[in-house]
Amino acid sequence: MALWGRSPIQIAIPLWMSFGTAAALAEPEICYVLDGILFLYGIILTALYCRIKIYNAREAAAGNPKGKNVEEGIYTGLTPRAQETYETIGMKK
Repeated sequence: MALWGRSPIQIAIPLWMSFGTAAALAEPEICYVLDGILFLYGIILTALYCRIKIYNAREAAAGNPKGKNVEEGIYTGLTPRAQETYETIGMKK
């Protein structure tokens, strides 16, 4: 490694300078940076959501969505279960 040939002062000065820059970023500045990241994240998610909505609206206007018939629904092919009668438990007194 290249660190073995250096003196401790040559190693300590860059470390000391980097700690000074880390300490310079106080709490309010960290909050501003995080707020900026969250703001950009919200804009990106909103743009992607609007893109999906516009794409689905165009697809629905052009024809049947995803190749399905309009008559088909979620419950197509399902049959109601046969109704079972309840039996009362004989209560002996």
